[in-house]
Amino acid sequence: MTSHERVMAAIEFRTPDRLPRWDNFHSYEDYPAYFPARWRAAKGLPGTALPEDHYKIDVVVAMGDEGPFVSRQGVVGRDGEYELFRDSWGRIIRQKPGEAFFMEAVESPLDDKGRLDRLEFDDPTASVRYVEFAKKVQRERAAGRVPFTKVGGLYCRSQFMRREDRLLMDMAMDEPFCRELFSRVGDHLLKVGLEELRRADSWETGIWVYDDFANSRAPMFSPAMWEKYLLPVYSRMIAAWRAAGCKHFFLHSDGNIVPALDLLLAAGFEGFNPLEPRVGINLPALRKKYGRRVVFFGGMCNTQILPRGDKREIEALVRPLIELGREGGLVIGTASIGDDIAVETYDYYISVLDKYANYL
Repeated sequence: MTSHERVMAAIEFRTPDRLPRWDNFHSYEDYPAYFPARWRAAKGLPGTALPEDHYKIDVVVAMGDEGPFVSRQGVVGRDGEYELFRDSWGRIIRQKPGEAFFMEAVESPLDDKGRLDRLEFDDPTASVRYVEFAKKVQRERAAGRVPFTKVGGLYCRSQFMRREDRLLMDMAMDEPFCRELFSRVGDHLLKVGLEELRRADSWETGIWVYDDFANSRAPMFSPAMWEKYLLPVYSRMIAAWRAAGCKHFFLHSDGNIVPALDLLLAAGFEGFNPLEPRVGINLPALRKKYGRRVVFFGGMCNTQILPRGDKREIEALVRPLIELGREGGLVIGTASIGDDIAVETYDYYISVLDKYANYL
């Protein structure tokens, strides 16, 4: 099977030739501590070599510049050794240029939430948003992988504009503001998603929404708030994407999303990532409860088991997942592969898949 055939078989609960794979390898300008640079050094490979090729990764995600203020982004000043950059979501970001992976938002467009009615969003179909997106889709397809389109989620992107602590307080105390904010952000992301689907011609494979709204114990807010604020907007977005011809709808959120799973399914989502073992998510138990209503993308532990590197632990987690994916419904992977995972450990994990995860 090709990667496309293999992944679609899994999504449609048919037996693939082998268990499909998805991993994101953290990298930052070839910083030597990150996995791709260490992997190249360990293997004696040139800087152009990609772990995605070597490890037969089947899935990637591609996204355009979805921010509502894409035409207004750029460097706005300096703060000592830091650069101040206005991003396409209107935030002013403080970061060390070329040295730091993390950043600090020092100003957000809705620090004064009274500005919401006055904000004018840029055209979601503007071609400038999709230049790098189109290149990535073309490059990944040429490499044989399946590029899914991706947009950010309602909670995650709304907090870009308002700031997370303030948004959580607003959700408890200012319902009209939150309904309007989520609606405006949702309408914008809906249109960006449609444009990505059209430009990538990825209607069959579907679209991912990335909305980190959970911690290691539970969602950041109650299921009742999720139902009140996010369910109506997500339902509208997915209905519009489906009416346009999109076949499948998936959601990424780190943390324990299980308390919100029924609401996510009600909105129209059918697959989820990364489903982290560290937060107590048990895929065989979820399969027993939900059957073929839920497609799993993930299930492998990148925060405890892979960093520890114990081969028995790795195999004890992976072997049941291999059996779970035998009749489809699983694309195995992690949240990401970072600098705390040894190359030899990742090699061993893949060797278990190579040995046991061939079905046909």
